[in-house]
Amino acid sequence: MWKYREILEKIYDQTNTYDPLEIAKYFDIPIKYIDMLSPLAKTIYLYEQPVILMSDSLYESNAKYYVCGHELGHIFKHTGIACAYDSNMHFRSSMEREADLFSFELCNSFYCEENGEYASEIKQLNYSYGVPENFYFGESLT
Repeated sequence: MWKYREILEKIYDQTNTYDPLEIAKYFDIPIKYIDMLSPLAKTIYLYEQPVILMSDSLYESNAKYYVCGHELGHIFKHTGIACAYDSNMHFRSSMEREADLFSFELCNSFYCEENGEYASEIKQLNYSYGVPENFYFGESLT
C-alpha cells in the first residue's frame, strides 16, 4: 500500500514532521492564499522556485493539509515535466492520481505522528485533514 514510504521517510528525516504545511515551510515553498474557486490549489514556478497557490476558502479548513500535500506530491514527484503534463490528458490524470496518493500517504503519516497510530477509517483522515471520503485506497488504510 505504501508507494511513497521511502520518499516520505526522507522528507521526515529532514523536517522531523509529516505536516504538509511545515514541510512546505522547511523547503522554502511559499503558500499563498488567493481568491480562486477552481482548482482549489495550483503550483506555479517563479525563477524555478515553486509557489503553492491555494484558494482562500481553505485558509481555515482542515482540507488545506490534503490539498497542500497534493501540491507537494507534484513538486517532489513531477518537477520539470510541466510541458508533458499540459499536452497529454492520460499523463495528466496519472500525475493527478500520483499526487493524490502521495497526499493520502502523507496525511496518514501525519495522523500517526499526531495520534500514535495510523488511521483505521477514511473518515478520520477526512475529518482531520480533508482527505476525500471517497478516496480509493485499496484494501486497507495501512
